[in-house]
Amino acid sequence: MMLLPWVASAQLSNTLFFDKLNPRQHKVSPASQPVGKFYIGMPGVSTIAVSGGNSRFTFRDLVENKEVNGEQRTLLFMDKDADGMQNFLDKLKFKERVFAAYQVDLIDFGFRIKEKGYFTFGISNRMQTMMIIPHQIPAIVFEGMANHEVYNFRVNKLSASSSVFSEVAAGYSHKINDKISIGGKFKFLLGHANVYTDFYDLDMTGTEDEWHFLGDASIHGSVPGLRFVPNEDHQFGEVEYDEDQPISTFVKPRGHGMAIDFGVNYQILPELKVSASILDLGFVRWKKDLLQVDVKGDFVYDGVQFDINDDTTKYYKHYGEELENMYKINDNPDKYSSALATKLNVGAEYSLWEDRVGFGFLSTTYFFRRTAWEEFVLSTNFRPCRFVSLSLSYNMFDGEWNNLNAGMNLNLGPVNLYASLDHIPLKYAKIEDYKIPSNTRFMRANVGLAFLFGTRKRDKDKDGVPDKYDLCPETLPGVEVDSVGCPKDTDKDGIPDYLDKCPDTPNGVNVDPLGCPVDSDGDGVADYLDKCPDTPDDVKVDSVGCPFDTDGDGVPDYLDKCSNTPEGVNVDSLGCPVDTDGDGIFDYLDKCPNTPEGVKVDSLGCPIDTDGDGVPDYLDNCPEEAGVDSNKGCPEINMKQVFKKALTGIQFETGKTVIKRSSYPILNDIAKIMKNNPSYKLYIVGHTDNVGNPKWNKKLSLGRANSVKNYLKRKGVAASRMETSGLGDTMPIKTNKTAAGRAKNRRVEFEVEY
Repeated sequence: MMLLPWVASAQLSNTLFFDKLNPRQHKVSPASQPVGKFYIGMPGVSTIAVSGGNSRFTFRDLVENKEVNGEQRTLLFMDKDADGMQNFLDKLKFKERVFAAYQVDLIDFGFRIKEKGYFTFGISNRMQTMMIIPHQIPAIVFEGMANHEVYNFRVNKLSASSSVFSEVAAGYSHKINDKISIGGKFKFLLGHANVYTDFYDLDMTGTEDEWHFLGDASIHGSVPGLRFVPNEDHQFGEVEYDEDQPISTFVKPRGHGMAIDFGVNYQILPELKVSASILDLGFVRWKKDLLQVDVKGDFVYDGVQFDINDDTTKYYKHYGEELENMYKINDNPDKYSSALATKLNVGAEYSLWEDRVGFGFLSTTYFFRRTAWEEFVLSTNFRPCRFVSLSLSYNMFDGEWNNLNAGMNLNLGPVNLYASLDHIPLKYAKIEDYKIPSNTRFMRANVGLAFLFGTRKRDKDKDGVPDKYDLCPETLPGVEVDSVGCPKDTDKDGIPDYLDKCPDTPNGVNVDPLGCPVDSDGDGVADYLDKCPDTPDDVKVDSVGCPFDTDGDGVPDYLDKCSNTPEGVNVDSLGCPVDTDGDGIFDYLDKCPNTPEGVKVDSLGCPIDTDGDGVPDYLDNCPEEAGVDSNKGCPEINMKQVFKKALTGIQFETGKTVIKRSSYPILNDIAKIMKNNPSYKLYIVGHTDNVGNPKWNKKLSLGRANSVKNYLKRKGVAASRMETSGLGDTMPIKTNKTAAGRAKNRRVEFEVEY
């Protein structure tokens, strides 16, 4: 048994994704709309698509030409004289997929609904076959098993499905606006034949002596005229097929199902369109002519002895016989479902020169039975006129760059004809008398014939761009347009030139409805140039949009109360020079910048000194009389002399407490001393001679001391700083026996406490 799996792939050509002139483009991108009002396919040849190949091996991996014993021979990789076995085994390190499929359209037509909608309908016959083989199985078959080595793996990675079915499809696409269109398609499926494996819970453990299978597995079938014949043990024996059954037997459905397609197109820029679609998301439920063989429980396979290099060894027969013993026929087959191979397309195309040339990218992801694989296409597309389009692309499949793809579409009047070939074989090898494509893994070929109506070169807005290419089909008369029919927008600001009052706006700048750069604060300087975008209304600004600052002090003129401040002078928030001490003289002019608050200053900011003695008036106790600093601005006074003079210089009227005027100057000097020295405390003591009554003398001496206190109080000396006492004649300083002595004893003494 040769383990080469066959895998069904979506069989429509990748070049169809970029063929805008082909009315069948909706089959790979459901959001796309045919160019005409109506199209109808030629029955049976509207679309014929076939594909086949594998994911890993080329012909040169399987077959080689080699000289053996002087004779040129063609050898399979398994041949004992071949060199390709190791290469074959190296490539088996990955899961292998080989595929073949076809699609034939029986009925295919579509028509436009108003301006934005398009309806399509089709009936086609299709085949999808898929089988995935994990690398362990063929590796064991062709490489053998090492001594004493145990192999263990899940057989559920092995899967296969082959279906023949008819598809009835109805689709609709709708152009939402000039940028976005969407489309969908519903497919009703009628299944004709199917073979399907379900190795859902099957493990295999293998040694060189035996293979041990454990678990559950089934092979399902639904094929008219086919039956499994059991052997005497009711195990799988032979397969019988009724070759005489009429063709009509195959037309009758043995299952039903459904699938959907969905797609969206987005015109990001006039030159750039992106598309995405998902195809064949569905299944078929099989109900008639059911066949089923099962593996349940344990099965031990003892192996087969053979020489792989011996051409006479019929080891395939032995394998077949052993595998037949593994399965038992199920007399009551279950209904089952098989999924279609689903495809996800994501592509983009950038067009130039009025859509005559385009560069495209397409990513296609295939999904089947929990397995996914990827295909990338880089395409260059040519549409020199409305009659012809050509595509040339390069393909990467399963992580390896592969072959070229090519497609051509012709519109010959109402006749539309197209052909495409993916993975064009470019290298060939000769095997005997035949040439084979030696470096090709798989191939897809599409041909089709249809009739298009309503494809005349319409130009509704008379702008010179046909409606089918015109993204702005209602442009006003006389407006200059670009390659896709939209009003020209030279500076790309979103405002067409015919409305744009500023057609040379730099790229990326926000504009207003007139196409001019936005000026948020209305100062005449556009925001993208404006360094001060929030300037208040009616404020004059400079070339960068900032309010004028004539004196350059950092406070704009409209806020500056002192707009002519000299350069470099510190200013406050109003733009005026700083006056730290608040004396009305700015710091940069103030020679005395720390004058206490409330002190009157001169033009230089210094406190006024009326008498010019260097002691400012606010500190000068004698502001109008020059003095010295040590005496609070008053003339310097010798306290000792003043108080010495006061001993004899203070006179009173006889027998009274009234101070004679001749004593005022001395008392005035004492008052100045006390005021200049606020910390001083003064004790005033009165004395008399011994003439008269002693009690009277004591009272008289106290009265005279109080008269001095009151005088000083009137001169500004606080009463709390003075104390008085009268001692009468008790403390004479001279003899009272003489007139001169008595005169000395009649005195007022001052005692100062510092």
